[in-house]
Amino acid sequence: MVRVAAIDCGSNSTRLLISNVENGRLENLLKQHEVTKLSENLIKTNEIADNSKKRFYKVLRKYLKIIENNNVEEVFCIGTAALRNSKNSDEIIDDVKSKFNLDLKVISGEEEGYLTGIGVQSSFEDLENYLIVDIGGQSTELIYDIDKRVNVDSKEIGVVMMNENFLNQNPISEFDEENAIKFFDQIFSGGDFSSRNFIGVSGTFTSIGSMYLKQKKYNEDEIDRTNISYESINHLYKNLKFQTIPQIINSYPSLDPKRAVTITSGLLLVINLLKKYEINQLKVSKSDILEGLILKYF
Repeated sequence: MVRVAAIDCGSNSTRLLISNVENGRLENLLKQHEVTKLSENLIKTNEIADNSKKRFYKVLRKYLKIIENNNVEEVFCIGTAALRNSKNSDEIIDDVKSKFNLDLKVISGEEEGYLTGIGVQSSFEDLENYLIVDIGGQSTELIYDIDKRVNVDSKEIGVVMMNENFLNQNPISEFDEENAIKFFDQIFSGGDFSSRNFIGVSGTFTSIGSMYLKQKKYNEDEIDRTNISYESINHLYKNLKFQTIPQIINSYPSLDPKRAVTITSGLLLVINLLKKYEINQLKVSKSDILEGLILKYF
């Protein structure tokens, strides 16, 4: 048995998983996330801002203390869309190495999708005919099987991007909503997934699952494998788009307050994906790229 940690440095949040691994099976000991907003204003400046770096380094410092206290033997650390797209990602990689002696590997959208697929499949037996969707801050990965081969389609669209470009205030206006949907339609063209099992992973979907279950306190184990209908998600979206950010925070105590700013954008993406691909329900999975990253090496 080996104790391993995985860190996912995403565009909106930085997440940690510590697991015991034996014979390709995981026993998850701890999972945490912090909203760090690496991609804040990235579209305007093409750089990760100083404030974003400060938030990110503070969280990494916290995670490494947790890793040390849990006697972890090996640590894997990856970066996704924000680090792929920023001009100063090399500087941040060097900072992470010099400050924390941590090797941060920036991966492609395709590898991000493959690792997510590995993670999800590890918690489902004989998963077939699936469409796994991971909505991040700057990118969205569609992972699906054809003739038992995994395919990945990485799209340059995410909750922070949508929030900054279109839905930058709550309640959202009809004009902003229409422009957001037009942009969505430009990004997602083609593809027939109507008969597939839609599985949503990572922060947007687990947050939606927690809100749907009306949790008082976020509980990922209760959220895992929850089925949510198109009608329920549409109802949730219609409620949130007319609320202010403080109202959203007050209405959903289990929602991380830092996610309240982007959750309406996330719901818009989810509802339009379901509508586009004519899928009437989704299942939420707590397993994702973190599990996949560990299982890639074990």
